[in-house]
Amino acid sequence: MSKIQEQVGEHVIVRYVAKRCIHAAECVKGLPQVFDVKRKPWIDANAASADAIAEVISRCPSGALQLERLDGGPGEIVSAINSAKPVNNGPLQFRGRLEILTPNGEVVATDTRMTLCRCGLSKNKPFCDNSHAKSDFKDSGGLGSNVTKASETVAKEPALKITPTSHGPLALRGPLELISSDGKTRYRCDRAFLCRCGASKNKPFCDGNHKLIGFSD
Repeated sequence: MSKIQEQVGEHVIVRYVAKRCIHAAECVKGLPQVFDVKRKPWIDANAASADAIAEVISRCPSGALQLERLDGGPGEIVSAINSAKPVNNGPLQFRGRLEILTPNGEVVATDTRMTLCRCGLSKNKPFCDNSHAKSDFKDSGGLGSNVTKASETVAKEPALKITPTSHGPLALRGPLELISSDGKTRYRCDRAFLCRCGASKNKPFCDGNHKLIGFSD
């Protein structure tokens, strides 16, 4: 289990899971007086209002930062639509009601924000660890030929269930909107298989190339 750092303020508790962080720097840019990596501890939970801290934490794409309100204020507003967006030359960003399952169906993680590997190189699969930035992984983040599926039965489930299959793609079940990195293309579906080996020629969808390259996870 990943170690969780916790900073308790007068009105909020800020929690940080370092292993999930991809250094998007939304926190540092948004509230430098609260999040300062040159300081120890680097989080000061009293340096801004609870609302301001909550708003900035909601921008954290990986879910490495989480917030608990102590003042009775509103928590994070979860999008009514689960979404997945491939980042240009980068990972898959998910938002909504998210669950990660083992191939046996055991729920191992739940969150509202996750950033998952699609280059195949992360040492923290299924989560991104920025290995794509150190490799030659290139992909514009467009949506290839649509191979998604929809059915009324699955769509009634509010959560998006994400299963990293054994040595294969991410199997997605539940209501989902796939969004291209430029936001111009969108697919609504409730079933899809997304590449996580980095070798598909129909990204972000799986095309079976994980078998050809011997992807292992």
